[in-house]
Amino acid sequence: MENSIAFERALVALVAERVENSDLSHSEFGRRIFGEESGSRLWRSCRDATRPRRILLAEAHRMAELLGMDFPTMIWQFTQEAKARGLI
Repeated sequence: MENSIAFERALVALVAERVENSDLSHSEFGRRIFGEESGSRLWRSCRDATRPRRILLAEAHRMAELLGMDFPTMIWQFTQEAKARGLI
């Protein structure tokens, strides 16, 4: 279980980095992933270091699509990157 939580935290951190290097703001990214009404708040809560919100598989899939990646490739690339950085 600890590994899966560490992976999820690493995934959120790596997605956040990609968002910062894109043309999207974090608020816009959140709205596109979680919905217009509370999307930016939910994405902010996912990135919260003290009490992070867990992400659903469907949300991670939408994140991959929005970042221009297919889901299996994103998971594989981010796993390799997280291991190389010692995040997992």
